[in-house]
Amino acid sequence: MGLMALLPVLALYIGDRFAISDPGQLTWWTGLIYGAAPLAAAICGPVWGALGDRIGKRPMAIRANLAIALTTALMPFADTPMVLMVLRAVQGSLAGYVAPAMALVIQHTPADRQGRTIARMQVVMALGFGVGPLVGAELTLAIDMRALFWFTSAMALVSALVLWLFAREERPKPVESPHRGVALLWHDFAAVGGQLFRNRAFVVLLLLIWLLRLGQNMLEPFIALFVEELDPSVVLGAFCASEPETIAWTISCAFSIVALAQIVFTPMWGRASDRFGPLRCLALLSLVLGLVQMTLSLADSADSFLALRLLAAAFMAGSMTLAYASVSTRVQPERRTLAFSMVQSCLQLGFAFGPLVGGRIAMIGASDEQANLRLPFIAAGALCVAAGLGMLWLRWRSSGFAKSVPSLSADRL
Repeated sequence: MGLMALLPVLALYIGDRFAISDPGQLTWWTGLIYGAAPLAAAICGPVWGALGDRIGKRPMAIRANLAIALTTALMPFADTPMVLMVLRAVQGSLAGYVAPAMALVIQHTPADRQGRTIARMQVVMALGFGVGPLVGAELTLAIDMRALFWFTSAMALVSALVLWLFAREERPKPVESPHRGVALLWHDFAAVGGQLFRNRAFVVLLLLIWLLRLGQNMLEPFIALFVEELDPSVVLGAFCASEPETIAWTISCAFSIVALAQIVFTPMWGRASDRFGPLRCLALLSLVLGLVQMTLSLADSADSFLALRLLAAAFMAGSMTLAYASVSTRVQPERRTLAFSMVQSCLQLGFAFGPLVGGRIAMIGASDEQANLRLPFIAAGALCVAAGLGMLWLRWRSSGFAKSVPSLSADRL
């Protein structure tokens, strides 16, 4: 909830805080600042995952929340875009919450119910994602955008406290090893990571997950800017006192719709994953999402944009659940945190590079006054379709991969 109170309006904060009026500069810095945290998290996440398998998932989840709280509290004091970008990068490198949280939740879940269990976890996260933008809109109107940083920090502290008081897990058994300290962590990471990367299906699946995430997240930082270009929402305008308030609520709804769809549709994707296989479902999701993303480029009003955004959100809802479910049944439980961290790194890499790629594409054919924000929707849709076609190919080749890796079950893809 704290993070999603801040992220939807980050582009507006950057333009206002640093007085950036040039559209090219604004999209460039927004992409860099938005993507710095997930890029750093993608690089450092597997290391934290290996440490989590060694000392426990609960300590890693608490550490990640404390890191988010500290770095976010410092961000309003950044006096240049570069300083803000560095703080976002530090935040990402010290965070890494989702992978240990997922591994903690499913530590005692049977393999044939892991899709549904992960889906429930996603629903709980989506509740925060849904409320966050609405809280952010109210805080922005009542105080200013700087208050969002401190709200995010406070929520991270509350999360760390709840984990410390109530989360429980069976601590990993000590493993005899000649290595100690950093050498032991590196040995674990290299040994288990090397084993996972010898699984060709796993490697291809990671690349396709990254491609899908790249398409999904190419647009998110620029939603607020795109909404400002459209005709104001007639529906929301009836409940707002001014056009700026209508725009603020339209931006919040654009992100809350995604969270609402996760709450409604993620359990359905979880059940479909357990019944039909996560990769089949992920391929379908990618293909349809790509087509809807392309159609979003044709929206000429905030109301039509929100309607299409809701349709896209119904398919976005299952992406993380299906990605984690496709991995969880092929790795040993005691190594699941590292495997999930690798999946999370792919998701974060898409999250990091998506805004940068989207920002560059938006400048193709841009005018002096504004960027071409419709073109990234088409490009994002094409990437999602490409990921879906690759997943269908992987399904077709899964029997061949299964022969090369005896532990891989083609049916579970």
